[in-house]
Formats: sequence, structure tokens, C-alpha cells
Amino acid sequence: MRTFRTFVNLFAGEVEIFLGGYILIIFLTIISMSFSMNQFFGMNLYLSRFFVAIFISMIVGGIAIQISTVKRLSDGYGGYLYSSIAAISNSVAVFFETIEMIMYGTNWFEFEFLRVQSENPLMYFIGFMVFLYSGLMAILSILDLIFIVNKS
Repeated sequence: MRTFRTFVNLFAGEVEIFLGGYILIIFLTIISMSFSMNQFFGMNLYLSRFFVAIFISMIVGGIAIQISTVKRLSDGYGGYLYSSIAAISNSVAVFFETIEMIMYGTNWFEFEFLRVQSENPLMYFIGFMVFLYSGLMAILSILDLIFIVNKS
């Protein structure tokens, strides 16, 4: 590792890929089992395009951060393209999450699954933490892009 910033970029990109992929896989698994969930528990589950778009853009942003950092380490390439992709995709995720939070509040996570709004503090926490992490990743990728542009 050359610098602490490089380590932070690699770690943050890896965590973003893991978080986005893990939640997306759980969501799609639950949706694919929705008929069984309806039969056993009597609850309806819904597929949300916003939800899928948020986590796919998080995965794309994490992959772009990883590629940009590795390209900078291996051949000294500035990584303009990949840093731009990371900044755009992370900003799209934050934009979609902001729309969801404006419409449904911090328990947007629960509303996307069940289409009900209850007072479940765990869903408030998960929705807020996903929004906070996406915002931090958007800021990190934009700052990385600014650093690359100013370095040239």
C-alpha cells in the first residue's frame, strides 16, 4: 500500500460491494420466496425497482472505486473514467435514497419490502445507516475524483 488514502479507497470499495451485493441478494431471495412467505405468514412482499436500482448502483460504484485504485497502483493511470463512474453511480444511489426518505421517512427500507409503515426501530436504523453509508461513499468518490483532477 502506498498511502492511507489508497487503503481507505480499497477498503471502502470492498465494503460497498459487499453491502450492496449482500442486501440485494437477500432482497431477491425473499422476493423469490414471496409466495411461500404469503402462505406461511400471510404477508405480501413487493419488488421495488428503486430498491434494486439503489443497490446495483452501489455495487457498480464499489467496483469502479476498486478498479480506479488498482489502476492507480499498478500503472500510474489516473483513473478518471472509473472515478467518474464511481462518483456518478454513488450519487445516483444517494439521490434515489433521498427520494425514498422524502416519501416514506427513514423506514423506507421496510416500506420497500412490505408496503406498510410501522414503528419498527430496526428498520429505521437500517434505512438510516444505508443512507449514511451511501452518502459517505458518494463524498469519498467525489473527493477522489477531485483529487485526481487536481493532481494532473
